[in-house]
Amino acid sequence: VLPIVLWGRKAPTHCISTLLLMEDASMIVTGCHDGQICLWDLSLDLEVRLKALLFGHTASITCLSKA
Repeated sequence: VLPIVLWGRKAPTHCISTLLLMEDASMIVTGCHDGQICLWDLSLDLEVRLKALLFGHTASITCLSKA
């Protein structure tokens, strides 16, 4: 599966404002000042790959929590 994301003339900046590391260390979730949330897969050799880009918030993401 390859996620495809479309945006306007400028790519997202993703200036990270908060970070959440999952308990099993398999995924990192980052939030940024322009309202985006990214899900990152983290491999055993510490290679980081973008899994999903979530957008729609209009305010800065300042806190992340597992639900």
